[in-house]
Amino acid sequence: MTRRAREIETLLLTMFAAVPLYFTAVIGKFPLMLFHLVMAGIIIRVITGRGPDLIPPALMRGLAIAYIPFYLIDAALISRSAIAASTHLVLFISAYQPIESLTRNNLAQRLLTTALIFIAALATSTNIAIVPFVIVFGFVMFRQMIYVSHMETIRSIGREYGLAPASRAAVFYLVGTVLIGAVLFPMLPRLRNPVVQGFAGALSNATTGLSDSIDFNKSRASDLDPSVVSRVWMGPEAIPFFTPLRLRGAVYDRYDNNQWFQTRDEFREVRQRRGGGFRIAEPVGFTRSARIQQRLIKGSRLFLPAGTYLLRGIPQLYEGPTRDTFMTFGGRGQVLTYEVSMARQIEPLRQKEVRVLQYPSNPGVETMALQIAGDARTAEEKAAAVERYLLRNFQYYQHPEQIGRPLSVDEFLLKERRGHCEYFAAGMVALMSKLDVPARIVGGFYGGRLNPLTGYFIVKKEDAHAWVEVWNGKHWSTYDPTPPSMRPGDAQSGLFRQYATALSDSINYYWDRYILTFGLGDQIALFAEMITQFRQSAANTTQTLRNLRRTASSPSVIIVVAVLAAMAIGALSIARRRRSAFDDLARHLHALGIEVGRSMTMAEALDLLRERHSDAAHELQPLVALYEEEEFSARPDATRRRELRRKLAEVSSRA
Repeated sequence: MTRRAREIETLLLTMFAAVPLYFTAVIGKFPLMLFHLVMAGIIIRVITGRGPDLIPPALMRGLAIAYIPFYLIDAALISRSAIAASTHLVLFISAYQPIESLTRNNLAQRLLTTALIFIAALATSTNIAIVPFVIVFGFVMFRQMIYVSHMETIRSIGREYGLAPASRAAVFYLVGTVLIGAVLFPMLPRLRNPVVQGFAGALSNATTGLSDSIDFNKSRASDLDPSVVSRVWMGPEAIPFFTPLRLRGAVYDRYDNNQWFQTRDEFREVRQRRGGGFRIAEPVGFTRSARIQQRLIKGSRLFLPAGTYLLRGIPQLYEGPTRDTFMTFGGRGQVLTYEVSMARQIEPLRQKEVRVLQYPSNPGVETMALQIAGDARTAEEKAAAVERYLLRNFQYYQHPEQIGRPLSVDEFLLKERRGHCEYFAAGMVALMSKLDVPARIVGGFYGGRLNPLTGYFIVKKEDAHAWVEVWNGKHWSTYDPTPPSMRPGDAQSGLFRQYATALSDSINYYWDRYILTFGLGDQIALFAEMITQFRQSAANTTQTLRNLRRTASSPSVIIVVAVLAAMAIGALSIARRRRSAFDDLARHLHALGIEVGRSMTMAEALDLLRERHSDAAHELQPLVALYEEEEFSARPDATRRRELRRKLAEVSSRA
């Protein structure tokens, strides 16, 4: 690689290190774009054979001096964050150093600054997409470091020498670093990052359950963000009764000027029960449990399945600051794992005053409500009639922007008769108010797609939905006037796409669970499991040895072992007898360095031995004569064979 190509690679590596910062909330987009524009200009100059001084060095030095007070202004007034201001400073230094390289060799310092940008990007990223970024950056960085080491060695010894293949060495160092990091990861101290929130976008005010209000005076827009909100595990006995999932996020029970608001409520801590867990309601009917992994996307608000009455696995729980919503400690982007107990119906722990929504008087709406209700008497009968009427007589638009313009709820009910889920829910609540039945809009997420690879249900941001809860005097009951076929999660896809999506989400789940949220509790559980397994293995080994000793001392085993030993001795004896005297002599000659082939006689072998070891040949000659006497005798004699083996054994022992 030429010096110019090496310089271009260094500049590109610095630009590449800052790419993840575009997807995090650490610094703004404008400083990043300005940094990349300056670096791109320097690269163009280097490619065309000019120097990296895109900005005159004298001017750049002046800017560097001026940046010292500007850093304080940035941290205090502009960014209002020491982290963001420090990142701006590192980016400025990275743009300054290529120009400074005209007067001195600063390649090592440039790589250090690039590493600082990389650390800032790595520390602020929580998406698994950071993994290939780390691999590519690590490979190029190792290659650059090998080159720096090579140049330093040349300077120290005072002479040039060839650079070894750097790419192969970079791969070796990268693989070694990954393996060492993987081994050390479970043992490293667990520290939460108090600064960054990871890959996340701004919340849309049209995402029901995330917005503070539902404002029908403004055009609404759908949020098709596929980011995962929750993963829910539940047993097969619970699935028929608690799916499709409804994750409650907000309750809109106050109306004013075509807007629906959440009623402010007392913010209070929920006390943990003596047996463990936080009880938030009283169960009615049969109960089941589920485990939830949730990413906090609206402050620290929890999105709980409908029917939840008990939570376990979180350190603190708070009710409020709006009615029937719950929060815990945690920053946006953090992932929590906890357990819930659910019931088919729940009743509030404390009786609260429940009033009919004060919806403005409109004769047309009142007449419609009375006609729909007909002879219905109870709250459930009235709610069922209204729900059925909206399902049958109104046109549903899945995306709010399809309506074309903002509508009031009265226009939706009396004129247009078309809208999305928020209009359907608001229309039902308005009709119920004219029937003197308390009702409210509930915002959250609906559906949940089963991941066949891991067995959990996936709920995404794009599954945002609104439905209705009606008060029957004891508890709130759920109604949903949105057509079932148009609710979130109903879209069908091919089998291959389903499994590809499931595989992708499974990878993200394991990344979230065992990398991002692998905490001190997991470490303790891991080491406890290792100790338990070691103790269990030791106990099993001890018990096995005891069983073997007990078994070995039994008479039957002793008899079997004795019989097997006798059989083995007999087999060896027979094999030895079957072995010819020629083989015995050949084995002895082999030890003396004479290879006796099948076509060679013992006399010929003895002649070779005389040439090399005359003493050994003299000692072996009587045995060869005894062998030939036995071999060519008309009548084989077992006594001669035994005598030959005995004398051969004596000769072998002396050798």
